[in-house]
Amino acid sequence: MREKYGLKKLLNEVPIEQYRTLSKPMLVSRSKAVSGKLYIASEIGQMDKIGQDCVTVCMNDIAAIGADPLFFYDNISSARPRDEKLQIIEAGITEACKESGIQYAGSEISLLPDNYSLDQYDFVGFIVGIMNLKKKSETTPLTDGDVIIGLPSNGLHNDGYITARKQMFLSRGSMEVYYDTLGSTLGEALVQPVRSYRKSLEMVREKEIELKSCVQVSEGGLDRALRILLQEKYGAVIKRKEETIPPLYRMIHRDGNMELEQMRQIFNMGLGMLMAVSEQDADRTVECLEEQGEEPILLGLVETERELIRYL
Repeated sequence: MREKYGLKKLLNEVPIEQYRTLSKPMLVSRSKAVSGKLYIASEIGQMDKIGQDCVTVCMNDIAAIGADPLFFYDNISSARPRDEKLQIIEAGITEACKESGIQYAGSEISLLPDNYSLDQYDFVGFIVGIMNLKKKSETTPLTDGDVIIGLPSNGLHNDGYITARKQMFLSRGSMEVYYDTLGSTLGEALVQPVRSYRKSLEMVREKEIELKSCVQVSEGGLDRALRILLQEKYGAVIKRKEETIPPLYRMIHRDGNMELEQMRQIFNMGLGMLMAVSEQDADRTVECLEEQGEEPILLGLVETERELIRYL
């Protein structure tokens, strides 16, 4: 058995020489859980991307604030973990870290038989990055008329799985059904790997386009992400036609008997990253993102005179 669980240590040191030229270097960290998605992936036997998911969703968080990732660490909790499943998860982590140039610092296994049933898992990732505090402090405040741009997700990412499972009465059988509208089985659509936005955001910043605010859509759905983007004090007008919402969400809306207003509080609604730029930078930002293969969506405008987010 794998070291009879406990800590799998891979790394003790992370070189940071290349960051010594930063005027005000600052370490940042984020953590994300993958429990809801992990349950569905386990049900349909597709756990090979879960490790990749956790690395990517953590990396997206620090990429949104302009930080470079340094190392990733994780904790897997279970009543009695199976060695083969641990190996699958850790193989995904290793590959994702390698592709993204992140050091994999290690993995810790927690045995919690009183908290989990047999073969049930919870997975939390932690990432540490570094950024220049000087650049962050020089960011221009949001102003009236700033443009809100969204980047598409390719699924629920890591948000809303528990609600989707309960509202749609998901079972292994129902997730094996193929849907033409999804172009896949329902299970495959639900476990699509999280998209990485790091390169696209880095390119925007390399073009010296100021991202006044940027946030990944997770933990609280689209509504919560917009509130964070708007710094909890401004409003916005959001214009998005219902037919532009991806089929998976329309299926949850219909089959799960959920109102769109309720869904925005839980799901990303097909958007994985949000950013706010000045009106004069909007066209240039869209052009830059399209060069990176993105399909940016002009969602709406910032309204600094009110706190309400209006959906039209």
